[in-house]
Amino acid sequence: MTIWALAICLFVIVGALGRQVGAIRMSISCAGAVLGLFLSGPLSGHLRSVLGTVGVKDPVLVWALAAPLVFLAIMLVFNSMAVAVYLKVSGYYKHRAPDDVRMRWERLDGNLGLCVGLVAAVVYLIAGSAYVYHAGYLTRQLESPNENPVWLKIVNKMREDLAGTGFDRAAAGVASVSPKFNQTADLLGLLYHNRELQSRLQDYPLFMSLAENGEVQSVLTNETFAVLLPAETNISLILKHPSMPTLYGNGEVQRVLQELDHADLLNFLKTGRSEKYAQEPLIGRWQLDIAATARQFAKANPKATVTDLNRLRGVLRYRVADYQLITTPDEKAYLKGAQKPPAAFAQVLTQLFRPTTPPPPVGGTNPPPPTLMTGTWKKEGDKYQLTLEQGGTADLSFVEKGRLATVVGGNPVVFERLD
Repeated sequence: MTIWALAICLFVIVGALGRQVGAIRMSISCAGAVLGLFLSGPLSGHLRSVLGTVGVKDPVLVWALAAPLVFLAIMLVFNSMAVAVYLKVSGYYKHRAPDDVRMRWERLDGNLGLCVGLVAAVVYLIAGSAYVYHAGYLTRQLESPNENPVWLKIVNKMREDLAGTGFDRAAAGVASVSPKFNQTADLLGLLYHNRELQSRLQDYPLFMSLAENGEVQSVLTNETFAVLLPAETNISLILKHPSMPTLYGNGEVQRVLQELDHADLLNFLKTGRSEKYAQEPLIGRWQLDIAATARQFAKANPKATVTDLNRLRGVLRYRVADYQLITTPDEKAYLKGAQKPPAAFAQVLTQLFRPTTPPPPVGGTNPPPPTLMTGTWKKEGDKYQLTLEQGGTADLSFVEKGRLATVVGGNPVVFERLD
């Protein structure tokens, strides 16, 4: 119903406009509409970059405005050309041609303008339908089961009517969007309607640095913001939340979004595995392996007794069992743990160890431990090097599959891969 109403309005308005302005101006304007229909999609990506440089940070607004602005810009150029051509032609008939010739030309120009206006109305209908078709692909995936804004209801209704009239096939055929847009829509829909996948998002390698960014975390842990997405809240309430501009304007977020491989992230959410970052075995989350660390200490200290190793395991269990090493694709490293690293293991073994508090929880649904040290890692050939602030520089090596050995605080430690 909405599509037929739109079509009738366009035919009446544009047809009457064509009769008024004449065939010359309407023909050139119609040619511009056809060109804009096919160029607005490919050129909108360049305009989005321009909008970003002039201060428009809202990604939804940037996407929504890009294609229409390109279409309007092309129409403005062609309409200016149409006026210039019309003034040249009409000037001849008004000042040089006889009155009867001028009157016949004006009547012909107006009647043909009506016909061209009807053709232009079809072009505008296709352009509007193409925009609704692609916008609706996104908005239908963000439809809340509880309450939706009016604009989202209208777009979804129009896209539903497009399919009902069969006009969606024409809209999809004449105007295309990049595969990245459809992948982004699929990602947003998948995350919006699946709460369990939202928690998996922080384990995607590219997003690990964001988990350590204080400004980003202050937004995601905000009491009023954190409950919106899991509850499938009205999308307008999410977009209008005061914390969103902070998220849009964060430089780290913008960098990550530019580097994001949408297809790989979509595969990660579905399977839990990133094919892109699996090529670098170091990237990921690593949990301290107490048994392997004790074995590594025993290799470096052949004189250590069974009692020494048992005591060492007790120290590790009560002091550093929650230690995690996070290595990200941008060559950053984070050592997380509730307590500072103990002194040299050999020195600890000579002291009387009396645990007074239970060991910190590991895994499960417990919150991650705080960050103790930050640093960087780099790869040279087959060798890795880890540099931690206040922790010095140490080599990283894979002692066996899924286990990583390094030195923290002068002590050999072994981490086991979490994923």
